[in-house]
Amino acid sequence: MSRIFYISRSDLSDSPYPEVTLPALAAAGHEIVVAAPQASKSLYRRHLPFACEVIDIPLGRKLVAELDVMRRLLSARFGRNDVIYLNSQSMSLRAAIGLSGPKFGKKILYHNPDYFCPLNFPVSFWLERRLCRMADLYLNVEFHRAYITSVMYRCRCPVITCPPNLPLKWPVASASVEKRMLMAGGDPEAFVLMLHGGYHEWRMTPQLVEALASLPENVRLVMTGKSPTRDKVDEVLERLSLSNRVVRLPRMDFDELLSYTVNADAAVLLYMNTDLGNFFTAPGRLTEYLVCGLPLLASDHTGLENLVVRYNAGVTVDATKPTSIAAGIRRLEQGVKQNVYTKARMRSVFEEHFAFEHWEPQFLAAFDAMLKGTPRRIDQKPPFPWLTT
Repeated sequence: MSRIFYISRSDLSDSPYPEVTLPALAAAGHEIVVAAPQASKSLYRRHLPFACEVIDIPLGRKLVAELDVMRRLLSARFGRNDVIYLNSQSMSLRAAIGLSGPKFGKKILYHNPDYFCPLNFPVSFWLERRLCRMADLYLNVEFHRAYITSVMYRCRCPVITCPPNLPLKWPVASASVEKRMLMAGGDPEAFVLMLHGGYHEWRMTPQLVEALASLPENVRLVMTGKSPTRDKVDEVLERLSLSNRVVRLPRMDFDELLSYTVNADAAVLLYMNTDLGNFFTAPGRLTEYLVCGLPLLASDHTGLENLVVRYNAGVTVDATKPTSIAAGIRRLEQGVKQNVYTKARMRSVFEEHFAFEHWEPQFLAAFDAMLKGTPRRIDQKPPFPWLTT
């Protein structure tokens, strides 16, 4: 088995997604060293421990943090590691410099959620392209981005999709009468929509609240990201007479967030169509909702609509039109009342189709092939289960 040095600039105490591939590697017998900010307080390992050695590295862009990252990269390059696993996009810029030259038999795995636009970030684009052409395996969280990166950077290594989906056994708090009453405004007949995130044009919240204003008062919205002081969102809600129908929660940690989500009736997954936002895989918030048993109000973009319709996981709407959003909410509310979207069935959709374990065999096969030095595949479309099943 191999020794893997995993390094990330993501705060591991804040999100489970950076480490989602590591448990399968640990279970396969690989020796893993995890170096990241707050690595010793990992959210993932707090709930689902796996065997690894842990190194905390500084968070931020101060000189001491940059020097520590470079020191770790050089140590990994010259140390007794078989694989250097780079996670997070900002790591590419450091690694393109720190890992330049001979790799001394090391394999480089790059796991990244996006790519740099050559027009807006020319230097970052050049550095990331350099790293991608050095890499022996490239993982991206979304099919569309993976395909574009593979072509634009002219990757020489296999490119696969690893969506940011929660694992099968991720724990969710039990329903709370107190939290439900807060979210429902004390109305036992309320239909509560949950939105992970605040008011933002990219997530179509201006259209969402306009749609909400046209619906009966029992339809309510809960969103996160409340400012400690009065802000423009409060003004928008007052103008639409929605102040008493929208609950704005402060930013909270992942566990606390899901403890509210599990008490909602449905979830909001709307995106602006920037073409790259079509989501041929599932954004992380999709599994955050499904693991809590919520059906989805989603944008009708190609890939996302395919997932929602294929697994009857909710309704899709034209998110640019408040009338379409309002009609979708009505259909969703009716479906919940008619037990089409029970919490048990939504949870089963997560378990049977969306839990990250469904991607582990593909990932492990690519990882093993990388260790064995299997010939590289060039100009190949990233394999993706939903495109072939």
